[in-house]
Amino acid sequence: MHTSHPRRWWLICGLLLLAGTAVFARPIDEPPSKGELALMPQLPDVPGELPANGLRYWQTPFRSIDAAGAYVSVSIRDGVYELWCNDATGDPTLPASTNHINVCRGPAIDQLGPRQIVLDTSIVNDVFDPKSPGTLAFARLYTRTFVTYDAKTGYVLFACVPPTYAPASVPMLPTLTVSPTGTLGSWTYKGKLTGEPLDEAAKRNIWCDGGSLIHLPNGHWRAYVNGFGTAMACLEADTLDGPWRFVRTPDGKIREMLTDFPNTGRYGGCFPTVLRVSNKEWHAWISDTWPPQAIWHFCSKDGVSWHRYGQQPEITRAAFGGHAIKCLRVYLDPKSKQIIGLLSVMNYVREGQEDWLLHVSALPTGLRKAGK
Repeated sequence: MHTSHPRRWWLICGLLLLAGTAVFARPIDEPPSKGELALMPQLPDVPGELPANGLRYWQTPFRSIDAAGAYVSVSIRDGVYELWCNDATGDPTLPASTNHINVCRGPAIDQLGPRQIVLDTSIVNDVFDPKSPGTLAFARLYTRTFVTYDAKTGYVLFACVPPTYAPASVPMLPTLTVSPTGTLGSWTYKGKLTGEPLDEAAKRNIWCDGGSLIHLPNGHWRAYVNGFGTAMACLEADTLDGPWRFVRTPDGKIREMLTDFPNTGRYGGCFPTVLRVSNKEWHAWISDTWPPQAIWHFCSKDGVSWHRYGQQPEITRAAFGGHAIKCLRVYLDPKSKQIIGLLSVMNYVREGQEDWLLHVSALPTGLRKAGK
């Protein structure tokens, strides 16, 4: 597919991420198409204690909403829900200015208005063409995006930026971009995370599949990422400017946060996301592999020592009739006081291509012992 249909490959692999626009999904009980299964095959020997119907712990089956995307995040300000996502094809023939960050706003997560472009990747000034050092990469793009709002800083975009979309064959490192208002023209690019992430990237090729950024009550920052030899690692810094330091083991190695995750050759984990409910309640979710077959959930009392949330995994493709799933993103809803999950499921066709439709469900807050 890479060589015979390059244009189609990049359009599919990039999977244009739209949000807040009218979308048309197939019924979830309609089986996956041949095209979907060719792109996102079901794999054998999925590890873990698989739920019989593909879902456990969530209060209701996930339902689709009128928004599409994958690497989404939600901020809530003055009662307004803001859904953030990136819009990128991964097509190497398209310039950075065509790769956008979008936001949709509305009174509820299932009542969002049209998407608004607020930023494009041309602002990135430190991702260069591997074949021409010193030349900005033509097709650099924001991906694995996560947006959070901080009362002091404003909006912070935590995203990975490769020079072109070529998984694992080029560097893809986490970056920061900030804005006081989140509006078009207000953003400032702060660059790649300084300190130890750059030290590691100088030693080897790092393909980071993103994660989450959290501002701690003590004013420090914490970032959760993968791609540095772990399913999920933790970085800490006193300020966004860094330097960023990995949480390490006593012998100096980058500490694996998810020691209970079955990190094997095939199932190495991707697309981690972390939610801090309080100082004593943290949750993390991670897709098991590419293409994802299941999503695992972990919890923690401090955000550093993690264990499985009950029996895992808690979501598999079986819950969606075998349709492909990608990643789970979450937020704490101020109205219901519940964790709301946004799961990307491939049961939507746009412009003749399979694409991701967001599905939502709710989970009560609280920790759970492993295996219970």
